[in-house]
Amino acid sequence: MAFELSVNIEYMFQEAGERLEDRIAAAAAAGYRKVEMFFTSGRDVPSLAKALADHGVQMMSLLADPRTQLFNKETHGTFRDLFRQAAEDAVTLGCPNVVVGSGPGVPFMKRAVQLAHVAEAVAGIVPIAEELGVTAILEAVNTRVDHPGVLFSQTIDAVTVINAVQSQRVRLLYDLYHSIVEGEDPAEQLAQHASLIEHIQIADAPGRGQPGVGAQDWPALLGLIRQSGYTGVIGVECYPTLASTPDALAYIRDLAAAA
Repeated sequence: MAFELSVNIEYMFQEAGERLEDRIAAAAAAGYRKVEMFFTSGRDVPSLAKALADHGVQMMSLLADPRTQLFNKETHGTFRDLFRQAAEDAVTLGCPNVVVGSGPGVPFMKRAVQLAHVAEAVAGIVPIAEELGVTAILEAVNTRVDHPGVLFSQTIDAVTVINAVQSQRVRLLYDLYHSIVEGEDPAEQLAQHASLIEHIQIADAPGRGQPGVGAQDWPALLGLIRQSGYTGVIGVECYPTLASTPDALAYIRDLAAAA
């Protein structure tokens, strides 16, 4: 069974212009029926919803603001408001997943205490997720290259919070690029946390280019994903190294179709 790919239109199809609506059209013209984005703040959500409907494309994920310092309990009320807005926009866009990050950590508080505080914050958004029918997917991102200082730097950080909250509305976004850059073994992570994974994202490493331009063995990695039992969509979140996004994604698209 092949893997379907979704494409992040913040990074890809930039050749179509600045408007995400035009990038949605370009993705559809290239044969992609799933897309992802970051923030909806400051964007015309109804216009995006119309573009998705017009071109038969589904939005797979968008972000709640990941910069909120969730270790700090004073931010939890604001976080709930931010999550609700993102979740309401997700509903408008027909998007099932809202990505949640931890925000930065601090060196003066024990890690276990910080994660416990994050778990309290995430537990507080469960009623919103249930009300609106979306899933909060928690993502760990690397601190070595892209996100210095973030609290969720290892997959186990997000998993610890998910296990503490114990809700089917709180699941794991496993990003192979971030995991590899942090020095994790994807085979171990996929085997250990398969039951919690709601969505998977990929890019090559080093460099975060499209799969096929870095050092990773993509036939082997797709095999690991398949062996884990994951059958969902795989999100490509990379910086294309070619001017044409379809050309840049040709290798991984062919590989995923044959997986």
